[in-house]
Amino acid sequence: MAASQNNAQQCTNGKLWNSSSEALTLTDKKVWQGSHYADFPEIIEDGDAREFIHESVTDDADIPGSVAGLVYRRRDGTKWVVAWSNPLDENSKVYTDIQRQPIHWGQIKTNLEKRGKPKFKVTKFGYIASIEIDPGSRSPQMKASFELEA
Repeated sequence: MAASQNNAQQCTNGKLWNSSSEALTLTDKKVWQGSHYADFPEIIEDGDAREFIHESVTDDADIPGSVAGLVYRRRDGTKWVVAWSNPLDENSKVYTDIQRQPIHWGQIKTNLEKRGKPKFKVTKFGYIASIEIDPGSRSPQMKASFELEA
């Protein structure tokens, strides 16, 4: 008997753009589902784009899927939140935010679950953060950008 499509390997292919006038540094990350050993970009220079792959393979008996969040920070303390949900048997969705207060992962996960959608955009503190994902793909491309507001 052949393996079903549901058991096929799944991942999220991320691409992050920075046009915020200075480098962004990865300061925090949270993996709810999927590999805890993903090689997320540590620094995204201004005017640059960086890519990563987050595998759905689990490190133990976790539920398979690719559900995680990243926080990048500018020197002025502004934080760019990038979160995605690519679970095994549901459509994918994304969430982004711009924050200056401490990061609360429980709230980010709630926002991802309740407010997440295939495309999301927010403007705050003079910056624009946008993110999108192909909701129906098993291994979707997730694209996110952080830029100065015009």
